[in-house]
Amino acid sequence: MDKTWVCFVAVVALLGGCSKKDAAPAAGESQVAAQVNEGEVSVHQVEALLQLQPALGAKFGEQASARALDSLIEQELAAQAAVQAGLDSSPRTLQALALARREVLARAYQDQLAEKASLPDTSAVERYYDEHPELFSQRRQYLLEESVAQVPAGDVDAWLRKVESTGSVEELQAWLAQQTVPRKSRRFAQWAEGLPLELLPRLAKLKPGHSIALRRPESVYMLTVIKTEDAPVLLGQATPAIQAVLAGQRRQEAVRDGMTRLREQAKITRFMAQAAAVGSAASVADVASAPQSSASH
Repeated sequence: MDKTWVCFVAVVALLGGCSKKDAAPAAGESQVAAQVNEGEVSVHQVEALLQLQPALGAKFGEQASARALDSLIEQELAAQAAVQAGLDSSPRTLQALALARREVLARAYQDQLAEKASLPDTSAVERYYDEHPELFSQRRQYLLEESVAQVPAGDVDAWLRKVESTGSVEELQAWLAQQTVPRKSRRFAQWAEGLPLELLPRLAKLKPGHSIALRRPESVYMLTVIKTEDAPVLLGQATPAIQAVLAGQRRQEAVRDGMTRLREQAKITRFMAQAAAVGSAASVADVASAPQSSASH
């Protein structure tokens, strides 16, 4: 379950004191999904949980609402028990509630910033399409061989040169068979949009039998193209996916710019000697995140 939602439920339950309803709603107008002792779980809370956890709907289908309600009932019971045990006034709980409240409020503000981001126009969509032919006009399905070898640090550069200089699968496999380092390999098929965007332009330029090699901690990562199959996507087909990617990027930028303005206008004094001067961009970008790896039909 999403940590923010758990914190939010705890804040609502504990600060609200698990109180009774002030007045009974008219018949047919009740927004109460479940009465739990003297507390309640509302229909809005169930709907909010389903929005925060879309995987519930995908996994449980028509039973998703019931599953979400069960989860919230469990939380309400635990929250009530915490109040009865006096945990709502413990320093540890009060600190957690303060942190949760700050997180929920910050997310609400950053969501508001993200909602103000402009939608991409036709020219932006067309430009993205043209700048990523490997995803669209030259889209392919790849049959790849992936290998990871544990290579001594002093030999990594030589491995990188050798792997990328081979011109066939047979040549590479024969050379790897002569090496004594531990190695794992597998073959798999993948569409272009399922591959890391940072590697895709390089893979798109490779002929079958050629490889790319990357330095990894204590290893060398190799990806060899076995064969490819062309499957281009037209602009009209790709437009919805491109719009979603660009909209996500603009939401991230809107949040980042908004938080930058807040920091510039604020008076901040650090009293912790070890406090790292970390920029806000990395900490806030995820709240308006969108797929960055690919966009395709």
